Amino acid sequence: MRQKLCALFLLCALALSLALPAAAAGEMNFSDVPSDAWYYTYVKDLYDNGVVNGTTSTTFSPQRDVTLGQALKLILMAVGWPAQDPTEAGSHWASGYYDLAQQEGLLPMGAEQLGLDTPVSRLFIAQVIVQAMDLTRTSQDPSPFDDTNDEAALILADHGIFEGSHNDQGENLFRPQSPITRAEITTVIWRVLHYQPETPEEPDNPPDLPEEPGNPEEPEGEYFYFGSKKVYVVEEMPRRTYDTSLFQYDENGFLSYESDTYTSRLGVDVSRYQGEIDWAKVKQAGVDFAIIRLGYRGYGTGALVTDPYFETNLKGALKNGIQVGVYFFSQAITEAEAVEEAQYCLDRVAAYDLTYPIVFDWEPYDSSLNPRTEGLSDEMLTKCAVAFCQTVEAAGYQSTVYSNLTYFYLHFDLSKLVDFPLWLAQYNTTPTFYYHFVIWQYSCTGKVPGIEGDVDMNIHLVPRT
Repeated sequence: MRQKLCALFLLCALALSLALPAAAAGEMNFSDVPSDAWYYTYVKDLYDNGVVNGTTSTTFSPQRDVTLGQALKLILMAVGWPAQDPTEAGSHWASGYYDLAQQEGLLPMGAEQLGLDTPVSRLFIAQVIVQAMDLTRTSQDPSPFDDTNDEAALILADHGIFEGSHNDQGENLFRPQSPITRAEITTVIWRVLHYQPETPEEPDNPPDLPEEPGNPEEPEGEYFYFGSKKVYVVEEMPRRTYDTSLFQYDENGFLSYESDTYTSRLGVDVSRYQGEIDWAKVKQAGVDFAIIRLGYRGYGTGALVTDPYFETNLKGALKNGIQVGVYFFSQAITEAEAVEEAQYCLDRVAAYDLTYPIVFDWEPYDSSLNPRTEGLSDEMLTKCAVAFCQTVEAAGYQSTVYSNLTYFYLHFDLSKLVDFPLWLAQYNTTPTFYYHFVIWQYSCTGKVPGIEGDVDMNIHLVPRT
């Protein structure tokens, strides 16, 4: 990492207009930065040292989003680059920082789709910082975050630069796709400026360590690590062959993929949580397909329940020329229950033209809720997925198994799922899943006209014929 040149970092990199005159140290009078705010000490320290300023003489606007140009200036100067002039007369004030970041290979995929005045996500910031500081992982621990396994997020967690925030369910969230605020980036930049890499000295005479005894039950073959877990490659399962550099985001955060062998379709998946949907607007926005929740099995009662918006959503999507599939939120604990769930779906879609699959979606519940699925073995989970998919396909429909990296790698026996397409949930800029998948749920915070609030975004990779 380049030596930090803090003396160069004196301009108001966070201000969205011309910097105001800096107040004397100790005289920070921002009415929106109370002394008990979690970010107070970070803002005050950087303010006292002339690193940041306010948006007015009395406000800091801690919850305002940070733009691409502002973020690049902050990061590049924090790690040691000098101030950059605009690349040419009349160009954006931050164009020099963008060009420098591009030349140094610091920009994540999709950056070229963003304007310099566009707010940037927390994951984007993490990826730039990792490249700028040339950091790597220092542990093989599983992700400390419940919503991402992105390498950049894990690296910055290892080095204490990024932390998550806990929700009411006790989950530690990184919120990878959320815009980063002025309060948050001030905290991050303070940690970058104060970062001290660990350089432990090795003893002159290191002790001889005994060899780790072999595990006679451990399988042989090719493997990789997922967090701290050794994952053996399933030879029967096709590998991912997509060129990750070809995943492209537009200004709306919509993803596409084009190559000699694949094209793509844009999709959403919805349930009652999206409420009333204007499917005409969804279609006009460019959405090609929708996977609609048909229903679920109660985690406590075991009862089968139809999503109250199922038929409304299905009819609305079809009426507006959007191709549809359905998913069922399974809580099956036996193969018989999985077959029952599949048949429940088949009975309810018989009158509709499905061109997308009927999806098996099994997800765990927190043990504090005493779910009936608690203690379900990985072997039975896999058997339930197989039974569901086989029942669907025997009736002439497509099937798919939906899950995330943790469950695909550590719980499902993928050697038993070779015959069924996979739908990957991974909220990264690019997918890192080792195996082939047909649909990628790349965001849970998408914004689509016609849908109020956040919605899951998906891309379907379609082979060219």
